[in-house]
Amino acid sequence: MLRASVGLIACIQGGIELAQRSDSTIASYVASWLAVAVGVFLLAGFLTPIAAGLLSVVEVRVAVAAPLLAASGLCACLLGAAAVAVVFLGPGAVSLDCRLFGLREIIIPRSRSTE
Repeated sequence: MLRASVGLIACIQGGIELAQRSDSTIASYVASWLAVAVGVFLLAGFLTPIAAGLLSVVEVRVAVAAPLLAASGLCACLLGAAAVAVVFLGPGAVSLDCRLFGLREIIIPRSRSTE
């Protein structure tokens, strides 16, 4: 759920930035398209740690470009933090990463008793 919601929000945010074109620099144009592409990758669960890492970099760029304490800057900070959480949590069981690379399971061995 976290991966899908972060991906959907990234797609929406990138699409809004592309539609507004208030800042016509090449960096903002590339960041907007990158947010849309990374959002699609996160929705599908493809290359999830890489996509979420790129999204966190894009959101840092958006947060730095936004005025201090603006709503877009705060939203970018929260989305960047959620993207970092997705990096550490991984794609989940319902993703292309799981189908392509297999589900990773952590096995914790039982502690040995000193009898």
